[in-house]
Amino acid sequence: MSTQASPDISNEGPAWRRRKNDRPTEIIAAARQMLEAKGLSGVSMARIAARANVSEALVYRYFDSKQALINQVLTEWAEPFITNLLLRLEGATSVRERFVLIATSYLRGMDDTPRLHRVFYQELRWADYVGSPLHKLNRRFANTVIEAVGEGVERGELRAGLDAAMVRDMVFGGLEHVAMRTSLAGKPVDVDRQARTFVDTLLDGLCAN
Repeated sequence: MSTQASPDISNEGPAWRRRKNDRPTEIIAAARQMLEAKGLSGVSMARIAARANVSEALVYRYFDSKQALINQVLTEWAEPFITNLLLRLEGATSVRERFVLIATSYLRGMDDTPRLHRVFYQELRWADYVGSPLHKLNRRFANTVIEAVGEGVERGELRAGLDAAMVRDMVFGGLEHVAMRTSLAGKPVDVDRQARTFVDTLLDGLCAN
């Protein structure tokens, strides 16, 4: 958290102008609150406008479609999660530690914001997802497993010749099923224990002899 003093907003222009500059952030916040409360089917531009206390026309001034707005919500939600994971992975010293960090981050994210994960993994079905900022973030997340496998093979911790893409699919498919029977089902979960148990089971079949 920054320790710098708050800026003097008196030098940032009239109050009406500052309020106008805040509107996109307020609209995004309102959309996220509605997604977390109701999921994708319960969200419309009109409802988001009402929640943000602005006109629907104003919402469309900043976001040309519901799709564009929801994509922005999910991008702003996912970016700090992935950035934090990448920073933590830089300090990992073994393939097991890398997998535990990935699994823990995934399951904790599911547990903290289950509705947004459900929207992203189960409800989001838009044609222009590929190539979007959200897609690029998701690929960065998926590549953490690819990179962990490559480093593990190089260090001799994992068997040579492993199909890294297959391992990636196994990791995220398995973690999704763990989340579906716990967090996404509204059941309590010991994230750290589940992550370590999952990784131990996975590595039993991947580690070098």
